Amino acid sequence: MTKQPNTDPLLVIDIGGTTVKYGTWANDLLADKGRFDTPHTWPDLLADLLRVQKQANRDFAGVAISLPGSVDTVAGKISGTSAVDYLNGFPIKAALNAAMGLPVSIQNDANCAALAESWKGNAQDVDDAMLLIIGTGIGGSLLLNHQLVTGKNNFTGEFGYMVMNEVGGTLSELASPVRMAQRYGREKRLLTAVTAQDVYDDAAAGDVTAQQCIHEMLRWLSVGAFNSYVSVNPQRLLIGGGISARPGFVAQLRALIQRLMRDNGAPIDVDVQPCRFLNDANLIGAVRQFYLEYGTAPVVTAAEG
Repeated sequence: MTKQPNTDPLLVIDIGGTTVKYGTWANDLLADKGRFDTPHTWPDLLADLLRVQKQANRDFAGVAISLPGSVDTVAGKISGTSAVDYLNGFPIKAALNAAMGLPVSIQNDANCAALAESWKGNAQDVDDAMLLIIGTGIGGSLLLNHQLVTGKNNFTGEFGYMVMNEVGGTLSELASPVRMAQRYGREKRLLTAVTAQDVYDDAAAGDVTAQQCIHEMLRWLSVGAFNSYVSVNPQRLLIGGGISARPGFVAQLRALIQRLMRDNGAPIDVDVQPCRFLNDANLIGAVRQFYLEYGTAPVVTAAEG
């Protein structure tokens, strides 16, 4: 029989296409953070998550999970496709509930970022906000009147699926830093894989190919952001994902979006800011999703109870 949630601590997990991050939420703080490479199979992922739970050596009230794809929070699974293909259509919520013996919540990673920013971050002071999350793929989310908009098929904000050119290239394919690094490796005919950080380092050292790859990534990101901005006209666009923490990145993207507004006659002054919580946004938003589903109750001390 699973425990009934009433308060923290919570085990918080962010499953990404490349990395799984985790931590503990207690006393309104995220602590004990760690990460591991995303396994290639569900049994391996489950084994790693159970290991994290065991090593924490504490009693959790529940498990709050962020993950990619079109997440059906009621059915407890991902519909369509995601960056972790073995989770598509799999009843992950029920499976983890049974394996971990705890209440589980799941939510799309970009939606988690939106929940975090609306709850405690850089969307607290606006009613409407759009998020563009830049990682292994390009995700996003939409808040109207501080409420998540998910759409009929839980697909609102999946900006990475936008077809950007005549040969069918999507925003995720053209603007993901991971894909950008892969293109750089192919063009340079490198024998080992490189990261986006490697490309930026080479660009700073004067490598023209690296500079061009970064330029193209930013160009496609700005076009995707512009198209989304003029479609929804939010009060603020927040940029998330690890690359958003790079000095000058958000300011450069903001300038490119504003130039597109000017060049295309759109009478919009853009408000583009980074997510406050950067790489922790998905974890904190997963906590918010858990509370929305299960609620919370005051801690009762031994003296009180």
